[in-house]
Amino acid sequence: MNFGELKTRLKKGDISQLYLLSGEETYYIQKAEEAILNTLFPQGHNVEDVQIVDGSSLSMLDFIAMVETVPFFSPKNVMIVRDAFMFKAKKGDDNAGDDNASAKKAAATEKRLYNLFANMPDFSIVIFELRGKADGRKKIYKEFSKHAHIMEADPVKAYNIDEWLQGKLQEIHKTMDREAHAYFVRAVSMMENIPLGFLDKEMEKLSLFMGPEQKLINRDTLVHVFSDMPEIYGFAMNDAISNHDIKKALYLFNKQQEQGVYIVPIIGQLVHFVRQMWQAKTMLNKGLRDRALGQAIGVSHPYIIKKIIRECQGFSEETLKKAFLQLAECDLGAKTGRLDNAEVESVIITLCNNDQ
Repeated sequence: MNFGELKTRLKKGDISQLYLLSGEETYYIQKAEEAILNTLFPQGHNVEDVQIVDGSSLSMLDFIAMVETVPFFSPKNVMIVRDAFMFKAKKGDDNAGDDNASAKKAAATEKRLYNLFANMPDFSIVIFELRGKADGRKKIYKEFSKHAHIMEADPVKAYNIDEWLQGKLQEIHKTMDREAHAYFVRAVSMMENIPLGFLDKEMEKLSLFMGPEQKLINRDTLVHVFSDMPEIYGFAMNDAISNHDIKKALYLFNKQQEQGVYIVPIIGQLVHFVRQMWQAKTMLNKGLRDRALGQAIGVSHPYIIKKIIRECQGFSEETLKKAFLQLAECDLGAKTGRLDNAEVESVIITLCNNDQ
């Protein structure tokens, strides 16, 4: 299940005694942990109510003993096992090199652990956390999954950012108008890795800036609050190029470097922009429009599709092709330490000067 499905189960009172929160998106693992603890302790909890355990150094026997120990200071024995190594993929045979007696002892311990999963004490609840993908082929995972709730925290991409965004808007009691939503989605699409934790803080800042009375987020408000994000500078730079605003585009190019953004991802943003314009221009010449064009270039938002169609007509195919090849050379130069920033500025100026 994903985070949204986990929250729905918790709201319905569907609480498990065993959880595994795994995946590459640590934001969702943290949020899932908070949601489970808030459900278990609706009035709040103290430090002694929850045991935090390092799973990388936890033996099966120690784990079994901890789960079976009756709590003294709390009605529940809640454990959070971080870095749950037992669910990680391992190279080679786990029991390679063990003698017969050791193998039998390990097998007996595993059997006892699996029996514990099936017959958890009423007072114990365990939340396993794993930064990375769990190995579903392992026997322990298969036995655990029969009795547990497992959440997979997959990385969020631009095409599925809406699920997170809508949940966050509900949380801060706001809505977005069409232009603000389109700006947000397109800005996020420029990010190589989407930092959900950072975006979460920016949305909280946006909520405080607007106050409780103002409910609708418009594009200008969004741009104002998000303007300090380096990724937004990159998106705004491309926007300036679309509007053939040389002064603003060059300012934003240099501003990103002042903010400490490495030149390679800046070039990558430009490559993405030029490729998208070139693809859209080619599809238009083939007669594709609206949704069909969007599918061809990997864009689904209607407002963004219309914006791309409008912008791409401001560039000739020859200019886009030339810029693409120049950026490829800039990328190579940046990665080999031979790039002069003036070469990238020259590409930006060429794109801004083309108005066809």
